[in-house]
Amino acid sequence: MAKSAVAKVAQTDAPLTTKVAKGSPYQLDPSQVERAAKGLLGNMKKHAADKKDSAEKKNLLAADNDEAEEEDAPVFLNLTTKTHVKDENRLKPNKISLPHAIQPKELRICLITSSPQREFKDLVEHESFPEDLRAKIGRVMEVDKLRRKIKSYEQKRALLAEYDLFLADERIVTILPKALGKVFYSSKTKRPMPVCLTRQKKETKTRVTATPEELARSIEGALKSTPLNLSSSVNTTIKIGTMSMTAEQISQNVDAVVAALTTKFIPKGWRNIRALHIKGPTTMSLPIWLADELWVDEEQVLDQPWQQPVKDGPRISEKKRKYEEWENELMDEEELAERRSRSRKSRKQQAVEDAPKETNTISKERRKRIKSEAMASVATPLVVG
Repeated sequence: MAKSAVAKVAQTDAPLTTKVAKGSPYQLDPSQVERAAKGLLGNMKKHAADKKDSAEKKNLLAADNDEAEEEDAPVFLNLTTKTHVKDENRLKPNKISLPHAIQPKELRICLITSSPQREFKDLVEHESFPEDLRAKIGRVMEVDKLRRKIKSYEQKRALLAEYDLFLADERIVTILPKALGKVFYSSKTKRPMPVCLTRQKKETKTRVTATPEELARSIEGALKSTPLNLSSSVNTTIKIGTMSMTAEQISQNVDAVVAALTTKFIPKGWRNIRALHIKGPTTMSLPIWLADELWVDEEQVLDQPWQQPVKDGPRISEKKRKYEEWENELMDEEELAERRSRSRKSRKQQAVEDAPKETNTISKERRKRIKSEAMASVATPLVVG
């Protein structure tokens, strides 16, 4: 139902994607992004209203004022690249700042830090730390304590359900997948977002623990950002808004995310982007930018079909060659000399077998001539009695 509704919204007189009239073609068209956002939000709201009306059962035990509000569905940006992202530094968890925050105002935060834990707890409890931000931080836990106390699958699920947002020290964010497991990393909804908990001294240029004010600014910056977890394939999904936002806000968030992707995270920037789409959790993807070419460099375009080069001589696999080198290292000099002599003999024997052999056959004309000469040399013909 949702897919057909989006298809109807997308069917307008204008083309699906448009190119800018002036300047480089490697940029977003604001009118195209806003038009796609309007169609997507309209479909998502219509689908949510239909789902609410068609509900057969209601919770009659809960009071009207105790009923939970409808979930604010997220809006995603689908990024498709032409080549795989292989750089490990780019694949690390990161975040992108947004002009319009997508995090709810009321949420519970779990802050995962490095050792010692007490040092960061004192920063949060310091009087210069904002009171409203302190109320959102429900727990401060160091990674070593997380490994010791949160081990079982049930404990990890309980921790995941207890908090809305997980923030982690950027120095330890790469080791958390092993500590938290597939409970956290099977989806991208609550993966820990990296935050900077240190600062650099101007005199010694060394990293020290941040002040309460700097820690608060780092956490507030994370609340105004969206997590970025690039995959090592060609497809990545990034949350860029919610259903309660306007089409203009969605468009501005898309501009900010695409600008960060092309300048900092995607190798070769726009040249490596194949397509950009926006979508909801259960809707079709609406295109906002499509590349004209499927290659990154002009050198990748060949004048004729590619052919595998043919190498002269016997083909020996790389695995077999390394195994023979390893065997040679284990042999003593006598065994190695004997093995090499056998190898030379086998090569000579192979050369003899491959050489063209002389044939003992004779042609038909010569055979006929020899037969006729033999018959003529017989003086007395045979008489059949």
